[in-house]
Amino acid sequence: MRRIRDLTKANALAIGILGFIALLIGTSLYFAQPDKKWLWVSALGIGIALWVGLLAFHFEDVLRYLITQRGRMGANAVLSSLFMLGVLALLIYVSDRHNASLDWTKTKRHTLSPQTLKVLKSINKEIKVVAFYDVNSQEFVRVRDLLKRYEAANPKIKVLVVDPRKEPALARQYEVTGMGVTVFEADGRRERVSFGGEKEFTGALIKITRDKKPTIYFLQGHGEHAYDSFADEGYGMLKSGLERLNYQVKELKLLTEKSVPKDCDVLVIAGAQRDLFPQEKQAIKSYLGKGGRLLLMLEPDPAPSFSDWLDEWGLEAKPGMVVEPANNILGDPAAIFAFGFRFHDITRPFQKAQSEAVLFITARPIKRKTNVPSGVILTELIETSAASWREEKLQGVVRKDPDEESGPFILAAAVEKSVTDKKKMRAVVLADSDFAANQFIRNLLNGAFAANCIHWLAEEDVLLDIPPKDEPPQTLFLSRQQTVFTFVWSVIVLPLAILISGLIVWWTRRS
Repeated sequence: MRRIRDLTKANALAIGILGFIALLIGTSLYFAQPDKKWLWVSALGIGIALWVGLLAFHFEDVLRYLITQRGRMGANAVLSSLFMLGVLALLIYVSDRHNASLDWTKTKRHTLSPQTLKVLKSINKEIKVVAFYDVNSQEFVRVRDLLKRYEAANPKIKVLVVDPRKEPALARQYEVTGMGVTVFEADGRRERVSFGGEKEFTGALIKITRDKKPTIYFLQGHGEHAYDSFADEGYGMLKSGLERLNYQVKELKLLTEKSVPKDCDVLVIAGAQRDLFPQEKQAIKSYLGKGGRLLLMLEPDPAPSFSDWLDEWGLEAKPGMVVEPANNILGDPAAIFAFGFRFHDITRPFQKAQSEAVLFITARPIKRKTNVPSGVILTELIETSAASWREEKLQGVVRKDPDEESGPFILAAAVEKSVTDKKKMRAVVLADSDFAANQFIRNLLNGAFAANCIHWLAEEDVLLDIPPKDEPPQTLFLSRQQTVFTFVWSVIVLPLAILISGLIVWWTRRS
């Protein structure tokens, strides 16, 4: 026993340091890997055993040491350190269970949109999300961080981001053969997203958690754009995009159907070239009278103007087409780059997109009537500038004649009208239909604007405002003098000042 006492006394400092290190390692492992209980319990046990053994063998020596002034100062330092470690451990414990973050980026790229948060709050079932990305890529980090924000917003969402090369069995289970695939799974239903962002991920969550899909009907049979064609004039790309966003897209031929189907959430009339029969118009009017939703896209003469409907909404469609040569770079005076977005739920995502526009190809002149009927809420979404005018015959050199009507003209308008205490009729009137055709839908904001019109009509507001959050690169450029100054101060002056201060303190205490 005496031999052990002598041995521990000779190595008391080393034993104390080893015990402290073991306690520090055990505490760290408890927070870092709480599931490996045997590991952190062992480390804590070794640390406690070393300290308790040291005190047990040298209890009297410790008491005598603590009575001295040096001992009291040492004990005070130890207790202060233990107190600070306890405070730090408490902070770590609290932050681990109640985490909060602040997003200081200009575009709030690390914050989920209000619409996504609304979807997440409505989810009350277990959802598993597995993303397969190259662990060494930036995309791995981006997707992992984004999905972790989904998980933090709703604990029912469980996220796993893996490299398929390191987890081949999991990749086979989800039938994944490459990188960049995220699989959302709930109640046996799966939805796959390739290289997606917030909008695509939220859309996937909607698909696997909602039983009903909104149904969009495209009226056909009057020269409208073919809703499922991928030719230049077709709407196949718009249809595919809507289906990816959890819509059902169908065609409607009122001459055979007789009435608008009950499951119709939005009816689209895309550039009809011939007028509808009276019974067709009556069927649509009856549908709107029950709170229906209509996207009406017009074309210039000789296409029908649907003046009877527009008149009820406080609008007037005029003959000819709108031209605005000052706002055109394509060489076609009828093509208009529309920048002026008025505030509305449909246009809210585009309010800051001052350098982007919707490209209208052949727009029919639309004006607001002096007296809008009572009960109708009419909002102009996009207008031309005052430099535009109505051209009845687009031939030869295009210039404004004194007798031609001046702008601004309405290119897009939203209409709301209460039909009952709980139901509202909604309509969006557009001056052009070609802008959403396959040939032009990828230009500028054309596709996003067309989709937002349908989202608003279908009351799928969650999809209205999830724009991409690309953070512009923040690059600091230094001149040669600034570079030299920064180098000298950070690499030479400051380290040297610290070194000299340390030497002065050491020399002062030594003397």
